[in-house]
Amino acid sequence: MNSGIRIPGANHSIPYHLPRALRVMHFVADDSLALQTAVAQLVQAAKADNQLDALLVLDRNANLHSDNHWHSEGIAFKQLSSWSSIGRSYEFYRLCREYQPDAVFIHSLNNTNWCRAVCARAGVKHIIAVNQDTETTIPYGIALEQFAKADEVPLGLRIPGIIMPSGFSGTFHLQLIRALACLREKRLYPRVFLTGTGKRRDQLAAQQLGTALGLDNQIRIAEHCSNLPFLLMHHQIAIIGNPEQHQLHIAQAMAAGCATIGITDNTTNTGALIQQERDGLLLASDSPEVLAEKLERLLRNSAQAQQLARKARLRALEDFSLNRMQMAYQQIYHKLTTGFIVTNSAA
Repeated sequence: MNSGIRIPGANHSIPYHLPRALRVMHFVADDSLALQTAVAQLVQAAKADNQLDALLVLDRNANLHSDNHWHSEGIAFKQLSSWSSIGRSYEFYRLCREYQPDAVFIHSLNNTNWCRAVCARAGVKHIIAVNQDTETTIPYGIALEQFAKADEVPLGLRIPGIIMPSGFSGTFHLQLIRALACLREKRLYPRVFLTGTGKRRDQLAAQQLGTALGLDNQIRIAEHCSNLPFLLMHHQIAIIGNPEQHQLHIAQAMAAGCATIGITDNTTNTGALIQQERDGLLLASDSPEVLAEKLERLLRNSAQAQQLARKARLRALEDFSLNRMQMAYQQIYHKLTTGFIVTNSAA
């Protein structure tokens, strides 16, 4: 946490008695609407449980649905309003003190440390970084009905191209563009659609690299994509950069029936969701040549690509539903209530 932040010390911890309903807070810092929707489903489901009270909290920088959307869905939510990191830290501290949650679930990889520290100072007993703490390795659920028509568009009838929805953070999108140049030498010319969040300079770098390599006709770049499920269901291959941080994109690509490739720096495959060579390919390399080899394999061997895509879709239908996610969280809530889960609030 920033040493300049002055949050009052919590010499008096929040009382932890549970004859009342378990009170949980879900904090989402990422701007992915798919992630917000998945977590909002958890909060909405809590309304039907008399033993559970849940609140959705969104960071100031989150790309938010309109307030009317959340209210119409009957979802209890707050959004941090301060523009400064110090202001949001103090605002979140005050919210924790007022709401007095028994547990805070942090749904973000980039904001874990400051959020943990603020929760600890506010006296929150259980602070859980979802899919980082071992107790909560749970895939996020997606709205599978958005992909109901995936089986109507078999791989052979789809655009023989690649979609990369994981944005422009890191260098994975540049690796893909360089891999296109390698494929051109093999007389393969797949089209690529790059979409997702990122800084304007990173998008510009992608455009400049594509132009320098003479690939303008094969590359399309769009930051915002309102019809991602449709596009996924009409592309043969989906590539996800840093799949550990983009699990929802992995789930969506699988549900869409794409042959899915994850490019990662994590050779242990922790949290990437992909089962290597079963329902997708996981590439732990920064080599465009290696990525080009994987792509050539799928583009030239339609039967193998179809097999991976079919198993990926079956996996998504079985493991990535919103109902399955909600059931997994119900088990965690039960463990919290009965004291069978131990978390480190000072981490």
